[in-house]
Amino acid sequence: MCFRPPFQLFICALACLFLALPSSGSARAQSSLGSLIEARLAQTTVTWSDRSFPTERLRTTYAARGYQPIWLDNGRLSGAGEALLDEIANSYRDGLDPAEYLAGLRGFTDLSSQEDAARLELALSDAFLTLGRDLYSGLTTPSVTDPNIVIARKKVDVQQWLEGVVNTGPRDMLATLRPNHPQYGQLRQMLSGYRALLLRGGWKPIDDGETLKPGMSGARVTQLRENLAARGYDVLAVTEPALYDDGLKEAVLHFQERHGLTADGVAGKNTFRALNVPAQERVRQLSINLERWRWLPRNLGPQHVLVNQAGFELFIMDGREIHDRRRVIVGKPFHQSPMFSEKIAYAEFNPTWTVPRSIIGNEMLPKIRSNPTYFQDRGYELYKGWNARAPRVNPFAVDWSAVTAKNFPYRVVQPPGPKNALGQVKFIFPNKFSVYLHDTPSRSLFARSGRAFSHGCIRVEKPLDFAAKIYALQGGLQPSKIAGIVESRKQTRVNLKRKLPIHLAYFTAWVNESGVPLFFDDVYKRDKLVAKYLF
Repeated sequence: MCFRPPFQLFICALACLFLALPSSGSARAQSSLGSLIEARLAQTTVTWSDRSFPTERLRTTYAARGYQPIWLDNGRLSGAGEALLDEIANSYRDGLDPAEYLAGLRGFTDLSSQEDAARLELALSDAFLTLGRDLYSGLTTPSVTDPNIVIARKKVDVQQWLEGVVNTGPRDMLATLRPNHPQYGQLRQMLSGYRALLLRGGWKPIDDGETLKPGMSGARVTQLRENLAARGYDVLAVTEPALYDDGLKEAVLHFQERHGLTADGVAGKNTFRALNVPAQERVRQLSINLERWRWLPRNLGPQHVLVNQAGFELFIMDGREIHDRRRVIVGKPFHQSPMFSEKIAYAEFNPTWTVPRSIIGNEMLPKIRSNPTYFQDRGYELYKGWNARAPRVNPFAVDWSAVTAKNFPYRVVQPPGPKNALGQVKFIFPNKFSVYLHDTPSRSLFARSGRAFSHGCIRVEKPLDFAAKIYALQGGLQPSKIAGIVESRKQTRVNLKRKLPIHLAYFTAWVNESGVPLFFDDVYKRDKLVAKYLF
């Protein structure tokens, strides 16, 4: 899906072909073309070169304009037509393939008749709408066959878009269809920069070998310098290129920070793995992440929460400003956190935790059998069934050898307290996955660079502070009241004044507040999944 400059030459050649069309300039010629357009739209599909496309979505707009062309003018490309071809040629800047929008054009060389012009006029409208749809809602469907991704595809407003072309031109119309989030524009710039690096040859991989540390020397240190220098780091102007000096350490530190690695200035296996990702793969990665932005709702909400699972971060956004950011822990690769958009309705302080059946049967049961005091040690309570009125059961009175994961009849509940797996608070946004944001007693895990440890829910660093921030956005619960509720040890639900949109997203490429591009590991292999469809 890489853009190749010859495509621009091809677009220019196409524009020249239009100059060969009959250009009588007469009203009769335009009327004839309009009649042919009307006749072609009366058909279910139109075939142009070796490509067929449906006509239904074009009929209303062309009927309203008396079947007069949008892209042609007296046998030549109109200004709108020239601008459309230019936009198609430059769609690679959005990580798209220009050839997708004029498929079959290479074999079309006879533009000498009005019939050809009518079919080509409609083909250009179809190409515009297809490009507009891909910019607006994505080239692929958001689900891409992954049950953990539930994002509704945005609807295409064909009539409004074509009318927009007539009123403002394709360039401005397409610009309004792109995601308006700052990250999208910054990733487009990143893609341009990495394409430039690719055209210059990218960077050479570093040979396998031992971990490199400051003070060490050798041929692989020189390779490390050359690899970093190809990315723009100023590390070659030294007298001893084979020595791992302080300047090289600083460059490695910066690289590690940009790639979600432990930033220690030591080049180990994870750092070398990131260094050896080819420039071509970074171009593809950026294209994939631009696609994910196109999936998200057009309006994320004037105030909203965005969780970047791949970056293990959460952002509270107030308009375009980052109101707050903090670390999160997401699901393990085999317990992936899902992708969807919802609204946080309330927080529950001092929550109880009803252990899901899957965790009880698959993870807890073997521990219960081997440890008679398992329930007592963790403060769990056992109930005879899932009914709210089910009586409590003494776990020592149960013959656990006769209980299996399939026939586990009990409900396990952990009441509020310091051992509770949900910590001091959880944030609820109803969804079919039963996932939510919550606290955790295992707070040391936030210090890790990779934080995929949960069963799918999102654990939030300093969640009481997070609660104070989201309530403050709405003039709600004060921090002192939050502290009092927590100290009471009573389970307490507090609604938000206005439900707060939350987007559980997944971006392996990001631009931080300083404009520095960041790359993260594809911990859920979702980049590979999208790549199958995108490329």
